[in-house]
Amino acid sequence: MTIEITVLVSTLAAVSGMVLGVISARRSTQADIARQSRETATIISEIGYVKAGIDDIKRVQEKQDERHYSLMARVTKLEASMATHIM
Repeated sequence: MTIEITVLVSTLAAVSGMVLGVISARRSTQADIARQSRETATIISEIGYVKAGIDDIKRVQEKQDERHYSLMARVTKLEASMATHIM
């Protein structure tokens, strides 16, 4: 009788250990998925911020290009005007 109770108790302990192990592994997997999802969302939002910054830089550069071309045209006209006055 004692051996049967010992076998029963050890079997129950082994089964409960396996069940707890599976539950723990599932919980760990779900926590890993949640953490990875948060990290992915953070990376995607950071990429969005970088893209917006690059777009701002491009806009500023285009404005500078326009001012540069305008200044070049003015200098060219001034040089042409000065050339006709010198002769």
